[in-house]
Amino acid sequence: MQTGYGEICLKNLTPLWKESVSRKRVLEETENFFQGLCALLLLLLELAALTHPSPLHPICDARVMEKFIKEARDTENAMEGCANSCNFSEVLTVPDTKVNFNKWKKMDRQRQAAEVWEGQALLSAAVLRARDLVADPSLSQQLGRTYSNLRSVGQILRSHNAQMEPALPSAPPPTLSVRTLAKLLSIHSNFLRGRVKLFLTDACRPEAG
Repeated sequence: MQTGYGEICLKNLTPLWKESVSRKRVLEETENFFQGLCALLLLLLELAALTHPSPLHPICDARVMEKFIKEARDTENAMEGCANSCNFSEVLTVPDTKVNFNKWKKMDRQRQAAEVWEGQALLSAAVLRARDLVADPSLSQQLGRTYSNLRSVGQILRSHNAQMEPALPSAPPPTLSVRTLAKLLSIHSNFLRGRVKLFLTDACRPEAG
């Protein structure tokens, strides 16, 4: 009789046990599903943040730009006595830093922005190439800092939408060719003190907003 009752209990409990195991498995699978879903959503949000970053607020603190101008001038002065080790084995193309102020004032803001943005991109590429050409590690390190500063200047320009294409295409800005580090650093300093500062001064006027 005990065996019979045991068999009956076992028969009655088996479906319940199977149901309990099945329910546990469903809960685990559901939990795993939602964990995977959350991970996927986080990944999609990160990708969205990378592809559609929040717009930058215009940077108009003059002290920021003055810092980059001072560093550019100090670097230029430090390289005045550099001899053969500061010559490049190839010609580098840089923006012409001469500014016709009357012509500049007559330009619309989009054209001014395009000239500054294209010049900054051209100068950044030249500095990056110069870093690869110099043999002296200290010079290479200095050019690395100069390139980093130019990237920061690019972020300032981007905060003013300088990267936007002008409505009407126009001729590319004039360029120069350089073969020495001294000339490259002089162009860098003049470019920041010239077109970049002019553009940012106008862009940061209250009426420009």
